[in-house]
Amino acid sequence: MSFEHLLHRDNYRSGFLIDEEWMAGVSEEGVPPTFNAFIVNHVTGEAVGYTSFPSLEGALEALSRIPRKWKFESTAGCSGGRCEEGRCKGGSCKVTASGAGSQQGHCDSC
Repeated sequence: MSFEHLLHRDNYRSGFLIDEEWMAGVSEEGVPPTFNAFIVNHVTGEAVGYTSFPSLEGALEALSRIPRKWKFESTAGCSGGRCEEGRCKGGSCKVTASGAGSQQGHCDSC
C-alpha cells in the first residue's frame, strides 16, 4: 500500500504514521492555517524534522517522499491494544522489544 493511502486529507487529524523508530504526522495551526509536517524519533524523543507549508497537500506530499514502512496509528479506538492495528485510545502507543531484537507496538490504555 502506498503512503498516500495511509495518511490523507480525511485522517491526518485523527492519527499519525509510525514505524519501529519514527512517528510522523501533520498538525494545523493559525488563521489562515499553516500545515506542519513533523517527524519524531519515538525511541529517543528527538525531533527528526519539522517543516511548515501553506497547504495540507504540501505537507502530506513532503511526508510521502520519506521511504519508511509506515503504519497508520489512529488516536481513536482500540483493537487488542496493538499499535500496528491503529487502535490506541486515551493513551499512547509504546514500542517495546518482543524478543530476538524485534519490536512490537502496544497501547498503554484502551
